[in-house]
Amino acid sequence: MILPLFKRVATAILVSITVMSGRAVGEPNMFGQTGLINMPDGRMEADGTLRFGVSYFEPYLPLWSTITVLPRMELTLRYTTIRGLPSNLGPGFGDYKDKAADGKLLLLREGKLWPALAVGKQDIFGTELFSSEYAVISKRFGNTDYSLGYGTDRIDGVFGGMRHRPDWNRNLSFVVEYDANDYANDFGAAVSGADSRDDEWTYGVEYRKGWFGAQLARQGDDIGVNTYVTIPLMAPEFIPKIHEPDPSSDTPPKAALDQWLADTGYAARLARALIEEDYKNVRLGFNGRTLNASFTNTRITHIGRAVGRAVRIMLALGPEQTKEIRIDYTVRDLPTLTYHFTDTHKLQRYFDGLISRSQLDHYLEIDYSEPLTTAGLPEGARQLVTGDAVNAAATTGLTDEGHFISFRRETSDLGGFQLVPFNLGVFFNDPNGAARYELFATANYTRQMGRGLFLDGTLRFTLDEDVSDVSRSSNSLLPHVRSDIALYRQDGKRLKLSRLLINQYLHPARRLYARISAGYYEEMFAGAGGQLLYLPEQGDWAVDFTADWLRQRDTEGAFGFRDYDTVTALGAVHYRIPSWGLTATVRAGQFLAKDKGVRFEIKRRFRSGITLGLWYTRTDGEDITSPGSPGDPYFDKGVFASIPLNSMLTRDTQARADLSLAPWTRDVGQMVVSPGDLYTDIERALALDSGEIGVMSGFGQ
Repeated sequence: MILPLFKRVATAILVSITVMSGRAVGEPNMFGQTGLINMPDGRMEADGTLRFGVSYFEPYLPLWSTITVLPRMELTLRYTTIRGLPSNLGPGFGDYKDKAADGKLLLLREGKLWPALAVGKQDIFGTELFSSEYAVISKRFGNTDYSLGYGTDRIDGVFGGMRHRPDWNRNLSFVVEYDANDYANDFGAAVSGADSRDDEWTYGVEYRKGWFGAQLARQGDDIGVNTYVTIPLMAPEFIPKIHEPDPSSDTPPKAALDQWLADTGYAARLARALIEEDYKNVRLGFNGRTLNASFTNTRITHIGRAVGRAVRIMLALGPEQTKEIRIDYTVRDLPTLTYHFTDTHKLQRYFDGLISRSQLDHYLEIDYSEPLTTAGLPEGARQLVTGDAVNAAATTGLTDEGHFISFRRETSDLGGFQLVPFNLGVFFNDPNGAARYELFATANYTRQMGRGLFLDGTLRFTLDEDVSDVSRSSNSLLPHVRSDIALYRQDGKRLKLSRLLINQYLHPARRLYARISAGYYEEMFAGAGGQLLYLPEQGDWAVDFTADWLRQRDTEGAFGFRDYDTVTALGAVHYRIPSWGLTATVRAGQFLAKDKGVRFEIKRRFRSGITLGLWYTRTDGEDITSPGSPGDPYFDKGVFASIPLNSMLTRDTQARADLSLAPWTRDVGQMVVSPGDLYTDIERALALDSGEIGVMSGFGQ
């Protein structure tokens, strides 16, 4: 049966005499993995390529996402509907639904004489309805790419095929494959009709233009279609910053140093100029001939560019005799990095285009910040303006950064108010159905009450939801720390207090950070606790410890409590591989349901700033909730993403969209929502996963 395929391959090799320029391009198959139509191939897309797609080839309708998570590793997540097969969630919930994950490794890249070699496994976890293991080689001759492989389990034996991309239209390609899937033995094949797919030969045509692609295929009398979007996560940005404001060019006459120190109006003018450029918590001082400043920026993503813009303003509005400039950049009012410019004359020449960036580096020192005084300045610096003089201004307006629309009012410290009229939450695979949703509005209030001291509150108003329709109660034998989520919708009022707490952030020593918290942490828990974070002088690791006494809130969303309380204590070790942008974290201790164990996390930050990751938790909690059972308990796992919106907007912003995909009616391995995770904030701010301290991206632009 396979011989006709090899004859066609041999004939095509003889007639394909034109060498295709560039590398062979990988395309997704019907289940999302890089491949032909239904079969995988030996190709892999470029590092950081993310695809989202949906396909249909009777009776399977997969919604899939695939990412080249490392240069030689591809991961695929699938949510497959099996048409015609009764739902596994019970009557009234449509067709059967299945979640799966696939993995693929590129063992050998294609050379002049040898093919690319890849191995993979389909349906690694869970029900394993589509489980297969395979090895496949691919080799390009001219405009045609050939693949040959062997699989076990669902892929039953030898498979192969070819993809031809004609010269007359490089966006178009034609595919033929020998499909070795054993459809007759698929789960529920006799009911879904999968057993009728007995014609192994499959033919397809593909079209790919920019980020978009589609495939149309035929196997016997069955027609399949696959459509997808490709996102290059290694691109620094996707949209040019055409609306990014230019650096300040205001150059009023300079005042002498004595004049500057005698009249605080000069320092106040400088502080106001910085505040107008989105700098917050501005503090100014002078020590000898060194102009000192500490501040943060709530809009500009990269610290280097924020510092560059600020030092332009400081050069223009500072006193004439300034010899050095020292800037302590803060995060949550915590000093993180110190930029020390030791020669302002050379700095001005750099901005004038007279010396290069490498020459400026000889006059720039970047290091972790030392603790500052109560005035937010280094020891020995004379304070030039008080907080009241510079923290009086506020900005108000509509914004779409991070939301469809929102109203925001910000003060010149880190306080403010934000009203978001539309938020959407989606929940998958509850005990009573495949998906649930909630539409709600939020009002967020933050007040900075002192150095590193914040009051945070969130009110939530439910507009519409169907989470409360869940009627099947949880059979979890663990304390119901998360699995009673439906009760919080059924019993609660439309208007709820989601969060109300006080956070005190501390910097007791260089590279040592702390947080103390008390109040209503989240919808389900209130309490008190803290976190301690240590960063080493050198090395790619960090450690932190978090402990919280917590009591479960009642379901009405007011100030009452249920009977359950606990103490969670988790120690964490973080290790980075800067060259790949990888961070691995291991947490160990006691979780919300008083179960003890270990949680493993791994994430990768791509050049676009988009971060993707996953976690897996093993504890002594016996979670028998399906698919768990007394003899085979369930362990918590999931995937998450953090998407910076500056890569998709026409101006810079620090707004991010954070999301996760995990079972939401589980009690095992759960953690309380952090009031403010120190490692996450410090890592993002310092760009630690780039392997450099003080990355000067776009300095001064």
